[in-house]
Amino acid sequence: MFHLLAGILAAAGVAGSQPVTDYVEGEAADAELARKCTTLRAPGGKTAHVCRTWHATGGGYYRGTWDTGRYSAGSFLLGNADGHTYRLPWSGGYSGAKRFVIRLCNSTTGKCTAWW
Repeated sequence: MFHLLAGILAAAGVAGSQPVTDYVEGEAADAELARKCTTLRAPGGKTAHVCRTWHATGGGYYRGTWDTGRYSAGSFLLGNADGHTYRLPWSGGYSGAKRFVIRLCNSTTGKCTAWW
């Protein structure tokens, strides 16, 4: 089951808003920590500089974190894990997902970027 470790949605298995720190060396033979950053640009001039990490935990599942260094007032993040969409805080972590993507939305218009 997907667990969103971001202090949101108690029903989804919340464990706080801190990044996942229980990495076990050698947990999966093909596992490597990856990190990527981008600036998301939502309609209406809203922007957010977002970074994501991900780590394979085996069986096609991942865990990772996201953080937002700069973001526009009047915007928010959405996350999608394995087809389930959640409103996200500006930083947090996830685990037990096969696919996790983020997008930025304009609070006034409700329009969002493509998933990243």
